[in-house]
Amino acid sequence: MRKQERVDPMIKKSAIALLSGTLLLMAACSNGSGGQGQTGNSAKPEDKKEAAVNKEPVELVFYDGVSDYTEERFMKEIGEPIKKKFPHVTPKFSPFTKLTQVQDLISAGQAPDIIFASSGLFNDVVNKYNMQTDIMPLIQKYKYDLNKIDPVSVDMMKEISKGGMYALPTLMSPSPIYYNKDIFDKFGVPYPKDDMKWDDLYELAKKVTRKDGNQQYYGFMVSFQHLMVRNQFSLNLVDPATETTSFADEKWNKMTANISRFYELDGVEPNAQKLGAAQQRVMFTKEKTLAMWMPVSTLLTGQELEGMNWDMAQFPEFKELPGVGPQPYPISFYITTTNKHKDQSFEVIAYLASEEYQLPMVKQGQFPTALTSPALRSSFGQDTAMYKGKNVKAMLPAKYAKASAFTKFNNLSRNQLQAALEANVLQKKDMNTALREAAERANAAIKAEKAK
Repeated sequence: MRKQERVDPMIKKSAIALLSGTLLLMAACSNGSGGQGQTGNSAKPEDKKEAAVNKEPVELVFYDGVSDYTEERFMKEIGEPIKKKFPHVTPKFSPFTKLTQVQDLISAGQAPDIIFASSGLFNDVVNKYNMQTDIMPLIQKYKYDLNKIDPVSVDMMKEISKGGMYALPTLMSPSPIYYNKDIFDKFGVPYPKDDMKWDDLYELAKKVTRKDGNQQYYGFMVSFQHLMVRNQFSLNLVDPATETTSFADEKWNKMTANISRFYELDGVEPNAQKLGAAQQRVMFTKEKTLAMWMPVSTLLTGQELEGMNWDMAQFPEFKELPGVGPQPYPISFYITTTNKHKDQSFEVIAYLASEEYQLPMVKQGQFPTALTSPALRSSFGQDTAMYKGKNVKAMLPAKYAKASAFTKFNNLSRNQLQAALEANVLQKKDMNTALREAAERANAAIKAEKAK
């Protein structure tokens, strides 16, 4: 925590005391004391002045580590607002095409200046190539208040950064249950509600997993890998101390079995595709045979939902964890090690992590916020016909679960959890056995990766 410099109020305002206080203040500043760049009420007015940023023309290349943006969308939501706020900055978009693309760009001498990525893709597009840099000195220099950002997301970033800050968490992945009202109406079943427990959701799914004529309808599906990354028990995918994984904890069994039961309902006839998010998206948005879907990491678009009578409900709870939603899954903006304009870049990402920039975007339903501002959290989609009359508060939970530990091997472990679910659901393998074998495969993959 950065210590605020204070002048002892008992010091008299004599010339000698004033000089002494000034020298002490200068010494404290020159020592560059570490910690968060948070500003407190005790800061002197002159302490709150922002450092000046060079206004010479500069081009900043943004790489889409989210893998979800077109150039048109980037310019509309990010590029044009930056250009309007900072006329000297020219944002340039570099689209995602494959996981190894960052290495290709580095090799070609075209490394990006800023990478925006979800917490789940940080390792694949930033950490793997050592493109991260600690921006805590810039946070302190320009006095950005980290209290503006969801505290669990800040803690997550500090844990990833080993005490520093590699990025500013800015946007937030949503976590609602999307549901198709027409399917519930067809079978005379009440709609999903907020504050449901997982068992309530299961009972509801049973009632709409039915066949009508030749058409089979499915109650509920979820992007399981994203769910495990955001698990409500805050279990670690990999132990950071040993860099190994174990799924022997009864809570891993509970969470996996909690999902497998939805695929065991009569009529579901599960396969590997139905256990994957891509096919689930098709079933919900195009085929309209899935009553409830929880993507856990993405917004559905107006085009996808066009013609559907839909709404949302909040992320379900475990009875042992009342009021606790998923872990946060922020999209953060990373200033890269190769960036030659770090001060200008920080000015830009600090703007993106501000209410000034976000309020009109949030009102248009472009994205949920990672900031704590009540105005931002309560105004999602209010200027967009798509969300008129919808339960938009379901986008974000009232309380996030504590973030799990980060290691560079988390995704290897996550992939094996998906395999454990498939072994249980498709091969009818005992859940304990499926999880034990998944841990063995994950540890072998981690060992092989470390040997490279």
